[in-house]
Amino acid sequence: MLNELLASRRARAVIPVVLLAVFVSQASYIAWEKSSTWDEPTHLMSGYARLMGGDTRASMHHPALGQEMIAAPAAVFLALAFDKTINPSYPNGRFFVSSVKFLYENRVDARTLLFLARLPNIILGAILGLYVFLWSESLWGASGAYLSLFFYSLSPDVLAHASLATTDLSAAAFIFIAAFYLYRIYDRGADSAGALAAGVGIGLALSAKHTAVILAPFVLVTFAMRLKKDGARKTAVAFLYLSAAAYLVVWAVYGFRYQASVAPLPWDGFPPSALKAIFSLLKEIKFLPEAHLYSLAGTFAAGASGGAGFLMGGYSGTGWWYYFITAFLIKTPVPTIFLVIAALLYGCRSSNSRGRAFALFLPVAVIFLLASLQKVNIGIRHILPVYPFLFTLIGFVPSIKTGSVRPARHVFGAACVWYLYAAVSIFPHDLAYFNEFIGGPANGYKYLVDSNLDWGQDLRGLKEFMDANGIKNIKLAYFGLGDPRYYGIDYDYMPSYVIPEPGNVRADIVLKGWFAVSATMLQGVYLPQRDFYRPFRETEPVAMIGYSIFVYRFD
Repeated sequence: MLNELLASRRARAVIPVVLLAVFVSQASYIAWEKSSTWDEPTHLMSGYARLMGGDTRASMHHPALGQEMIAAPAAVFLALAFDKTINPSYPNGRFFVSSVKFLYENRVDARTLLFLARLPNIILGAILGLYVFLWSESLWGASGAYLSLFFYSLSPDVLAHASLATTDLSAAAFIFIAAFYLYRIYDRGADSAGALAAGVGIGLALSAKHTAVILAPFVLVTFAMRLKKDGARKTAVAFLYLSAAAYLVVWAVYGFRYQASVAPLPWDGFPPSALKAIFSLLKEIKFLPEAHLYSLAGTFAAGASGGAGFLMGGYSGTGWWYYFITAFLIKTPVPTIFLVIAALLYGCRSSNSRGRAFALFLPVAVIFLLASLQKVNIGIRHILPVYPFLFTLIGFVPSIKTGSVRPARHVFGAACVWYLYAAVSIFPHDLAYFNEFIGGPANGYKYLVDSNLDWGQDLRGLKEFMDANGIKNIKLAYFGLGDPRYYGIDYDYMPSYVIPEPGNVRADIVLKGWFAVSATMLQGVYLPQRDFYRPFRETEPVAMIGYSIFVYRFD
């Protein structure tokens, strides 16, 4: 009876709409409540500069589409104050200071402006959820599709980034959508319409974030596998359609202009590398828009050079090969991990489901491999594209055949209830989610910081705590690009990374009164002296604001 009900047309029309509405509602609430994170002001100003003046110097590591999507509502509906003559180049100029001023000192209230900047990713997140449903339904049927969308719509990891004005969600969405159409080519044949759809998806993915280069080997494998069935001519034509569509989409995002910046791009700022000759050739023949090549070169340079990282109490400038595996295991709800394992184990037993499960898990393995080889270890967001593939794979679970039907149903039901509890208990602090393997989010700062936990998002929560406890002034060490003064926080500055143009900078800080220390500052990741806040690490906090800001009182 239940299976027949779930398979009905009415259920197919209602259940996905309800689940996606739940997703949008949660993401919208988070977007409205949380203060700006580290990357958001920079993405917003960079995208706005592109849309309004064509200046691309601000985007050393990012292609155009993700940032332009973020800035589009402001560019279309708001007349913001923006100085086109400003030098937004990074690391020179006053890029960070300018971006904070752009957000917090503009003609429009910063909270409204930030919400509008976050709205495109919320909408795109809902579209991504729809594709998860459609792919899962095509593979496993209605029950599997509902389960996949249920896990997607409540995922703390997805919600955390769908509610931010950053480029991580757009990369995950377009990579998955492109993979969806590639799989249809593999499954149904290399027709022109399918190739065009896949090409557009790939072009959008490449224009959103350079992580999308992982799609290249999947394109080659897909067409190689269709070659025998479809013949050389049909396969070659479809491949050309796909390649042309992807190539034209990238150029279209940049307005079919090679040099889109108002000033020369600082190519000399990159360290020497083996790829320098390749980029020189690509520039010479104008293979892609210069700004796209420039940001791609910046991404390779950053991935090779690394940066400050923190993992389980340790520090590294070049990262750990197991960083993203560890982050995934402690920041993903346990029921998700459990059902993924079940889907893989049982899916591999049947020849009918083995190929489908492999097609979904292979991109996950490749993303993990490539992420583990680069040296930037600052957040699970860099492997965010794995989640829609895993949620689609979970859709196989209702199809599992076992001799112990009743115990299996109880285990499955318990996993779903556990997952629902995890989603409800962390909301709206989804960015700070950690699972029971380490004792929950209260212990997260001991294992990971930065964008895994503390990205500057809880200034509003800190102000609410101060008001509730009658705190007029607080000594603040903050990680992020938010402006504490905008939220009404009267503070004395303590060494931070970074408060642009901080107020009340004092030569000496007396260890007396109220203190607020961000988790990333607490661990000293970006400080010259990593034990600078060690006395606070050894003291029990009075409160944890959103699990990311620790409040102390010393008498």
